[in-house]
Amino acid sequence: MFNYLHGNERALQLVRVPTEEQEQARWQSRQHDQLVEERKRLGAKGNALLLSRGFGSWENWWRPKAFSRLSQLVPGWLLELLETWVDLLRKLDEKIRRAKVALAKRCSGLRPKGVGAPSLVQLQSEVLDWGRYRNRRKIGCLAGMVPSEWSTGDTQRRGSITKVGVGAIRRIITEMVWRIILFQPQYKAVQKWQEVLRGSNRGLKKKAVVAIGRQLMVDLWRLQTGRISAQELNLVMIGG
Repeated sequence: MFNYLHGNERALQLVRVPTEEQEQARWQSRQHDQLVEERKRLGAKGNALLLSRGFGSWENWWRPKAFSRLSQLVPGWLLELLETWVDLLRKLDEKIRRAKVALAKRCSGLRPKGVGAPSLVQLQSEVLDWGRYRNRRKIGCLAGMVPSEWSTGDTQRRGSITKVGVGAIRRIITEMVWRIILFQPQYKAVQKWQEVLRGSNRGLKKKAVVAIGRQLMVDLWRLQTGRISAQELNLVMIGG
């Protein structure tokens, strides 16, 4: 405040307060993510118990088919411990399924093939207003997917992404990228990194996914604000 009052107009910036409706949509989206995280946490506890007793790692061990097979292999005392978590995990499965359906119902209009309706609604709930961002760098910063920079004089050096944006957006965009790679290999950003994606270097693949994610975030902003068409991006649109 002292700096602002003494002429530094950049010392303070206006903060946009979401509307009540936007805030509700964001909390519904985040509750879905909290349910998923809780399922991961409880599932990992059961999996760790199975690993510690030499029964290996079981994916989704609480689901009916897997648990039916598991019950024939493990001793009674171990099965009893696992059953403590089974009911909770199955209830979480059902709650997550209902949350996804509720999110999908809120999606309207066209969307790129590979971008799920629930994911797009979640992204919208975090962005709030696409029209608020004036350029590609600002929307990229929102996801924290712009490179850090150490530059001095004529020397320019860029590092890993800043990750200073909204973590939820970064997670949603990363999930979208993997589906876009699968369903829309003709997308310009995917084409640019096709050689790396076909290779075996995991580090380079990770960099490629981040780069595609950054471009996808920008392109979704351009689509939502009418700055470009899906045809220009080689994107197939579905829904509507």
